[in-house]
Amino acid sequence: MKPTTAIAAALLTIVTLGCRVDAPAVKGEPAPRFELSRLDGSRVSLDMLAGKLVLVDFWATWCPPCVLEIPELNAVYDRYRDSGVEILAISVDDEELEFLQNWAQENRVAYPIALGDMDVARAYGADQFPYHLLIGREGEILARLTAGFHDREELAELITPHLN
Repeated sequence: MKPTTAIAAALLTIVTLGCRVDAPAVKGEPAPRFELSRLDGSRVSLDMLAGKLVLVDFWATWCPPCVLEIPELNAVYDRYRDSGVEILAISVDDEELEFLQNWAQENRVAYPIALGDMDVARAYGADQFPYHLLIGREGEILARLTAGFHDREELAELITPHLN
């Protein structure tokens, strides 16, 4: 091996190791733990949601499909919240709390929103938005949808098989 080839191979190895990202949890595995602030100032953690089905929605205010989904998620929240289903929208915005509170009110978001970041999103496999997954009553990942807009029927199809 030529010296320049060996140096290039060594640099590629270093770069590859430096860019390594742990694989996100997969179906059947425990969901990554989190503790986040909600827009109302309360805290939420995965442990606090034990015993419920949790539809997690990773989203951002700058994401047009995320904004279009608000009425869909509102409808799903209204339909299932009395059945032990929680929706938790985790914002990946880099905005101040007051901005997000006003934005959520102006856009009539009815479900809880937590303040997340890209590290939390990546732990769940979210790198495009909106991104949805369903967490089971014992904290395991039950199902994922492909990133992008999903209407209320698609979201209901994700939830319904796991209702008891």
